[in-house]
Amino acid sequence: MSEHISWSDELLVGVDAIDADHKALIGLMNAIFATATHGPAAINSAIGELTAYTKRHFTAEQEIMEQAGYDGLKAHVYEHEHLIFRLETMIERLMMIGVEGIDAELVALLRAWLVDHIMGFDKTFAAFLHQRA
Repeated sequence: MSEHISWSDELLVGVDAIDADHKALIGLMNAIFATATHGPAAINSAIGELTAYTKRHFTAEQEIMEQAGYDGLKAHVYEHEHLIFRLETMIERLMMIGVEGIDAELVALLRAWLVDHIMGFDKTFAAFLHQRA
């Protein structure tokens, strides 16, 4: 995989803790791309790190939403659970069929995560927070 995701201020949601996590997540995504030539074990490890960090990030984000009384919490939690499920499924498939079989799918998942989740779900939540401030 010769992919790379560049950070852009367009990805900022305006909540420092969430923005810092998003930058770290992009770094972890790029680590997956960088390890592609090192074989399935390296990619599996990188995906595992991304998954673990993602779970911590989602938990923290959901706590902020709950404290703020965010009415979109339930849908956002579902989206988080779905992303984790897809990452964990990808790890299982990687172990069975190898990296060659999931390259395009992994790239598509990570890019969709940025476009659909951060640019959609997270920006909507950030707008809610800013409106309340």
